[in-house]
Amino acid sequence: MSAIVIAGALPPDVVSQIRARLASGPFISGKTTALGRAKAIKDNLVLTPDSPAAEEAVELLVAALKDSHAFQAATWPEAMLRPLFCRYGAGMKYGDHVDGAIMGDPGSQVRSDIAMTVCLSDPADYDGGELIIDAAGVPAAWRGNAGDVIVYPADTLHRVTEVTRGTRDVAISWIQSMVREGARRRILFDLKTTLEAFDALPVPPVETEAIRRSYLNLIRMWA
Repeated sequence: MSAIVIAGALPPDVVSQIRARLASGPFISGKTTALGRAKAIKDNLVLTPDSPAAEEAVELLVAALKDSHAFQAATWPEAMLRPLFCRYGAGMKYGDHVDGAIMGDPGSQVRSDIAMTVCLSDPADYDGGELIIDAAGVPAAWRGNAGDVIVYPADTLHRVTEVTRGTRDVAISWIQSMVREGARRRILFDLKTTLEAFDALPVPPVETEAIRRSYLNLIRMWA
């Protein structure tokens, strides 16, 4: 699957600051942000979007993602929907679904090329609550550490399994990308990661500039 995991995209101090905002609440039913069939299969809580806590948490999260070179390289963001902060307590889950193609309120809509989940809880804080991404009929489970981010094509069937203990806090959003195809974003991310590793060597291989040329030319072709 063309999902990309960015480990530690949010520094620990940013995670702590966001969690402090979540602690103050208030939360409302996640069904209030769901449309159509999603209302019947979505069982979670959402930090009230227009609350001071949510406003501050959004600012902290967006600033950290802008500073993350790996996140930028994985997503090529052109526009991003305002993040939501979701809480899954014991017994809560979200059934199989595919995200809408166009999301957001009129005037601030984005084409949802990429779905994003940001872990705000440590895995030891809860049991269950895996994000299951079904790529080409092969389900893959993911549970990240606090501060980790996973991004994946928004047209992928996915779900969140039932939390059986503790609390799972995450932030979610959707991104309109300059590079629309997930497979192409994966190629660019891998090339960028390889170039950074080569550039960090005392004497990079002579092939480095050929790879860089291909990387830049692919950006010109695809972005």
